[in-house]
Amino acid sequence: MSKAKPNLLECAVNSRLTPYLFGFLGWTLMWQFQVFLTKAIPPLDFALGVSLIFLPAGIRTLSVLIFGFKGAVGVFFGAMLSTLEYMGHVASMHFAVHTVIGAISAFSAWVAMVAVCHIRKIDDDLSQIGFDDVLAIVFSQGLLSATLHQCIFRWFHFDAAFETESWQQISMLWGAMAIGDIVGSMIVLLSAISVVHFLKSATR
Repeated sequence: MSKAKPNLLECAVNSRLTPYLFGFLGWTLMWQFQVFLTKAIPPLDFALGVSLIFLPAGIRTLSVLIFGFKGAVGVFFGAMLSTLEYMGHVASMHFAVHTVIGAISAFSAWVAMVAVCHIRKIDDDLSQIGFDDVLAIVFSQGLLSATLHQCIFRWFHFDAAFETESWQQISMLWGAMAIGDIVGSMIVLLSAISVVHFLKSATR
């Protein structure tokens, strides 16, 4: 008896390009939604490069949780494009800086996940991962990404806000970015979980 041929959806899921496309397209589409959101609610844009709710962080988290390093590679290319769109007008921006910011956006999440999984002794396939582990990954990603981004933003003086010598202002910028990443990740993750549960209920 011959095996049934995989359908189009199965082929797409199992394609070698899927991890990269998921990270790239997911980040790019969520970035465009983020732009719309900040235009609709201007107070969310705390400073240049700092949003109080940063939804693309959720796609970054999903990408590394589902596809690991390959998902992060896809996010990297998406972050390169979004950085060019958002910060291309800054005089100190050039290709090397774009690359560094894109790498921080993508691979800080992967590094944080690997570190948390190592500390908590979670297998590579994430079969033992629990919700508390996901929370640890989300928080560590947010803190690491915010720290590295703030270092780059201050080094290259992207905006007057980052030229301050006040530790209070520096802490506010760092905290706002970390909170934005964490909140954005939790919104996207909880939304994804809700959609999965709804689809499972609908197919029963």
